[in-house]
Amino acid sequence: MHIILGLITTVGGVIWALYRLQNSGVDLNSFNPFYWARRRSWEKQLGTKEIHRLQSSIEAAALLVVAMARLEGEVTREQKKEITSLFVKEFGINQSVALDYYTSSSHMLKDVMNISSEVRNVLKPTKAEFKSNHVDALLEMLSMVSRAEGPANAEQELLLKVVSDELNKE
Repeated sequence: MHIILGLITTVGGVIWALYRLQNSGVDLNSFNPFYWARRRSWEKQLGTKEIHRLQSSIEAAALLVVAMARLEGEVTREQKKEITSLFVKEFGINQSVALDYYTSSSHMLKDVMNISSEVRNVLKPTKAEFKSNHVDALLEMLSMVSRAEGPANAEQELLLKVVSDELNKE
């Protein structure tokens, strides 16, 4: 009987101590390893740029094509229409999905100053999905967009070279 009373007293003491710790401002979830792991994964996910978290090769390709068009200057309505029709033709998607890809890519690129330095991190999650025909199609799309308003400028040539070098590495 004295063992059971000691056990009940111990459990009651632990519960009282945890209650007082919680009232004094200590987060009891910080002692939970599953909570810590989940919180750490969210911090890691939210701490990276959204252009570095693309999940499909189509999203990465669309982002690079829109970035190539934006290197020329502001994208006109005609260029936007050409880019979305290029997405429809190359990706085999409908017009509304192509417009969604264009819009999301434009939104992700609003704070990017130098896209050429970001190419490695943009392509890193999806690089394994790019087959040789996908690489050729992407490079062709990039060169078409760079030559849409005349000859490509130096920044566009650099982006094309960086993408080609990154995807053709073995």
